[in-house]
Amino acid sequence: MPPVSSADADSADTTATAGSATPGRTAPTASAAPTAIAEPTAAQPNDSGDGSDSGGSSNGGSSNGEGRPRPQSRLRPPADQTAASTTATTTTATTATTATTAAVATATAVAPAAAPAAELGARGRKRGGRSSGRVRRAIHLVGAGETTPGSLRRPPAQMNRMLTVLACSSMLIGAQDMWNRTVINEHNHAIVVMLYFGSIIVLGVLALSVRTRRAMTLVDGSVLAVAALECVNRFYTVTAASPPTDATSSHVYYGTDEGSLIHMAAKTLLHGGHMYGTQWPQIFEMFHVGTTPLMNGGAATGLDYPPLGPIFTSVPMALGLSHPPAGIAATAMLVLASLVMFLLLPVAWRPVAVIVCYGFGWLPNYAEMGYPGCMELPFLLVVVAYWQRTGRGGRLGRRGVVQAVCLGIACCLHQLTWFLAPFLVVGLYLIRRGEMPARDAAKVVGRYVAIAAGVALVINLPFILQGPKPWLQGVLAPILQKAIPSGQGLVGISYYFRDGSGDLSLYSDAGLLLGAAMLVLLVVFPRRLGLAVTVMPWLVFYLSTRSQEDYFDLTVPLWVMAAATVSSVEFDRAWQPRPRLLRTRTVRALLVPVLLAPALLSLFGAVLTPPPLRMRITAMSGNNGSGTLALSDVLRQLTVRVSNTSDNPLSPHFATSTGATTSPYWRVLSGPAVIAAGQSVTYVLLAPSEGVVAPGVSDRILLRAVTPDPMSLTTQLIGFGPNQQTVNSLLGQAKVKEQSAALTAARARAAAAARGSGRSHRQR
Repeated sequence: MPPVSSADADSADTTATAGSATPGRTAPTASAAPTAIAEPTAAQPNDSGDGSDSGGSSNGGSSNGEGRPRPQSRLRPPADQTAASTTATTTTATTATTATTAAVATATAVAPAAAPAAELGARGRKRGGRSSGRVRRAIHLVGAGETTPGSLRRPPAQMNRMLTVLACSSMLIGAQDMWNRTVINEHNHAIVVMLYFGSIIVLGVLALSVRTRRAMTLVDGSVLAVAALECVNRFYTVTAASPPTDATSSHVYYGTDEGSLIHMAAKTLLHGGHMYGTQWPQIFEMFHVGTTPLMNGGAATGLDYPPLGPIFTSVPMALGLSHPPAGIAATAMLVLASLVMFLLLPVAWRPVAVIVCYGFGWLPNYAEMGYPGCMELPFLLVVVAYWQRTGRGGRLGRRGVVQAVCLGIACCLHQLTWFLAPFLVVGLYLIRRGEMPARDAAKVVGRYVAIAAGVALVINLPFILQGPKPWLQGVLAPILQKAIPSGQGLVGISYYFRDGSGDLSLYSDAGLLLGAAMLVLLVVFPRRLGLAVTVMPWLVFYLSTRSQEDYFDLTVPLWVMAAATVSSVEFDRAWQPRPRLLRTRTVRALLVPVLLAPALLSLFGAVLTPPPLRMRITAMSGNNGSGTLALSDVLRQLTVRVSNTSDNPLSPHFATSTGATTSPYWRVLSGPAVIAAGQSVTYVLLAPSEGVVAPGVSDRILLRAVTPDPMSLTTQLIGFGPNQQTVNSLLGQAKVKEQSAALTAARARAAAAARGSGRSHRQR
């Protein structure tokens, strides 16, 4: 055969592409249109977020040796050549159709005999395909995209090495404290701490010396395992059981009333009682924990969380474990959360799971105390990981259903999920609406919401049937119970820097208004704000009356997960509603201050509204005496003159503060329960328990007066803690006065005795 030139080869390729039939292959029909050659498109960013190279060109073109695809030819053939090609295609297709018909007839005759064997072969291939598919999915889950042998043999990313070293460094936080706790009295735990230190050093060396990504994955997994084991070791050391001191005390350690209430609810559940509607005021003596004071003078003594936390706690409690069961449940869920985070993060980001869940130290502390917020973390991490892909193509799929189920479970563990869910649902609809009609987007998002709501309803249904009203009051208690202000939010302006506020509820109103405004801004600017969906909800708590640090600390893993797995490419195609009013950039810019204005006005109202009471300390006494000496040791009693300057009758309750926290309420020895408008009365107050420890030198002690309706706060300075020199001087003055009074009394007695002796002499 003579050699074929390149021109002949191109001609032959063109003829074959035009539809020439080859033996054993069905030719395309004449009606098939020529395939258009797509123009090259820009390479899309890697959605997995790991920054790894896929190894192929983005548009399917050949490489020119410099990493850029070669441009494809877009020349069109002349009209006569196109017509000739079409005629040849039609003639060839007719011949191929006749041959195909004969082949089909022959195959039909042979099919009955070959059917059983073909069916068995198909079943075998199907089973083998299923098993191999499961293996591939498992490898994909563990390797997070690194599934090919070539990619696993490549060197680890430099960022991966750096984050692994940082994870090892963060594991040293708190290790010295554990060593000090265990080295004398707990030798078994001390040996674990010794091995822990050695493991950190060895893993640090391996992180900087391994050569392949497969080995780096093993190192990262080992770092996670060591950190989790030390978390468990720390839990059993900190919460070590000890014999109860008396019959009413409990040896179980929590350190906060959250875990104590979860504990009592789980105990009530195991004994067949009703968790909601039952109060446990004995927890403060049993567990030696502080109270959460309410504005009405009481304290939170009932379950004010969804029911799944006590259900999880009831498992270790039923097993009879001596350590705090709520802490066991929360620690177990934290370990699960770290594993979920490790598997779902991109390969190079995986050490962040160790840093966030264990390295900082706050999450293990919350878990030890039985916080239900730790129990919701593994489920919320599944929800927010790659959440922008949920419902892609109009189908939830297995991943979407799992995420919806996890969202429903998280809603039954803590109320924090309730504030995150609206932002996720709105963001999900905007993304899906950008790729499909509104009706289809609403359907897929509606299925997602329906599954989550259905799961939450099924979990809550038994408790709703027990008593709808107690259940509703319990799960809504953190929102409606009017707890005393606390936290690092803007409520501190009135609580720490001013004399109080006449309407503290305006802070919570400002938070809700800000949350609603951010939700509207997400709809208007989804491409700008979409990546911040997991962070925006917590602005609500920054403005509310309860803005404690745990509301923010417990959600940090969600921020990290979303930052690592959510790509901005999805939001570039998100739907942005643009009615006629919002079509100009100026109007959209003005919309931001308009939406934020109600929250700012409510905030200003809370700050500027004056407190309704005026207080003046008229007397105080303590262990060392009265007056200034009362502030040198333990303060026991106060006499206060209170005036109601508002137009409403008020029911005040009194407490003191020497720091960020507030004492339990003082008992009123004398004084009315209600102060009429414009009335001035005197109260004599007795300190709780055995008194309130006075502040340190030059530190302040404040008297707080709160009212539930309206929610108001009035603050009055009691005094400063005196220094030792002042105390000695005052004690000296008091001693001189005491001696002078004793001398005066002795002289008076002597004079009285002399006068009595004179009268007796005269009588004689």
